[in-house]
Amino acid sequence: MKIIVIMIFIVCGLALVSAYIIRKKLHIWLPAYCINLLYFFYNLISGNNSNSQPNHICVLFVDHFELNGQLHRQQAWFERYADLAKQHTDADGCYPKHTFFYALDLLHEEELAPLQKLVEAGHGEVELHWHHGHQTEQSFNQTLSEVMPIFQSYGFMKPYKTEQRACFAFIHGNWSLDNSRGNEFCGLNNEIDLLKQWGCYADFTFPALFQAAQPAYINCIRYAKDDAQPKSYRKAREAEVGKKSDVNEFMIFQGPLTINWFDWRHKWHPTFEDADIHTHATHADPKRIEAWLRQKIHVKGRPEWQFVKLFCHGAQDYASVVGPATHEMWNYLEKNYNDGTKYVLHYVTAREAYNIVRAAEDGLTGNPNQYRDYVIPHPNQRK
Repeated sequence: MKIIVIMIFIVCGLALVSAYIIRKKLHIWLPAYCINLLYFFYNLISGNNSNSQPNHICVLFVDHFELNGQLHRQQAWFERYADLAKQHTDADGCYPKHTFFYALDLLHEEELAPLQKLVEAGHGEVELHWHHGHQTEQSFNQTLSEVMPIFQSYGFMKPYKTEQRACFAFIHGNWSLDNSRGNEFCGLNNEIDLLKQWGCYADFTFPALFQAAQPAYINCIRYAKDDAQPKSYRKAREAEVGKKSDVNEFMIFQGPLTINWFDWRHKWHPTFEDADIHTHATHADPKRIEAWLRQKIHVKGRPEWQFVKLFCHGAQDYASVVGPATHEMWNYLEKNYNDGTKYVLHYVTAREAYNIVRAAEDGLTGNPNQYRDYVIPHPNQRK
C-alpha cells in the first residue's frame, strides 16, 4: 500500500513539473541546456577547459530603451548615468558602454540630443528597438522611411556604404522577431529579409525566457536565413572561425540562458538565469555574475574571446540599472576578471561585439580590442 501511495505522489509530482515546464515554454530550450551541461562536465573532467591564453571577457549591455517622454526617466539617464560610468574602466581604458536600443514606436525627438551627448562622450551607442503588430511590408518600409532620417540627423544608425539606407542592430519588441509570436506582435514572416534590406546587421533580442519566440539553441552566436515562415531563425548555423557569413545570413546574437543551481531565490526551484537586469537590483550578486560567465558564449574555434550580453528595460527600471547595484557589478567584474593574465575585461557596444565576432570568423587572434571597428565603423566615423 505504501508503495502505491509513493508511486502516486511521484506521478503527480512529475505531472506538475511537466505542466510547469510546458506552461513556461521551458521545453523549447531545456534539451539544449542538458546537452550543454554534459559538454561542460566532460570538458571539466577531461581538462579541456584549460587555456594558456588569457580569456578576453567582452561585456555588452543592451537596453530595450523606452523613455517615452517621461522626465524622471530622462533625468536618471541624462544626469546620473555618465557620473556612474566614469567611475569604471576596462583593460582598454574604456568606460562601461551602454547600447541604447531606442524604441521607434515611442519616439520623442527631444530625447535624442541628450543621447547624442552620451554617445560622443564614449558612454554607448544608439540602435533600433521596435514594438509593432499586424505589420505589412508596406507599412514597415513606410515607417522606417519616415523615422530613419530623424535618427540619422542626430548621428544614429547612419550608413557607412553608399548603397545603404541605414546601418543598425535590432531588438524586437515583445520578443516577436520574424512573427515568432504571431501577427499581434509582428505580422511579418519575412522580417529578417526586410531588416537586412534596410541595413540591419544583427539581432540582439534573445534570450526570451518563458516566450515561444526563444529558439531551441542557447548560449551561442548563430546565423539564420529567412525562409518566409514565422520564426525563420529556429534553424541557424553556429558562427565559427574560418566560415564567413553569406549575404543571405543574419546574425542572431544571444545572451546567457541557463539554470543557476547556486541561486535558489525562488525557494522551490533554482533560478532561471537570462541576464535580465530588472527592477529587483540583484545583478551585483556574484552567484548571478558567475552564472553569466560560465556560459562562455563565443565563436566556435575562438573560445578565449567570450561574450556576456546583459539586457534590461533601463528606462523603466532606472532605479536599479542607474544605481548602486550596477556600480557593484562593474566593481566585481573589474576586480575578478581583469587581472591581465588569466582574464582581460572589455566593455563593448553591440556593434563592437559584432565586429569582434566577424574578426574571429576571419581567423584573427590576440586582443579583441583591436577589432572594435573591424567591419562597421563608429557612428561618428561614418560619412
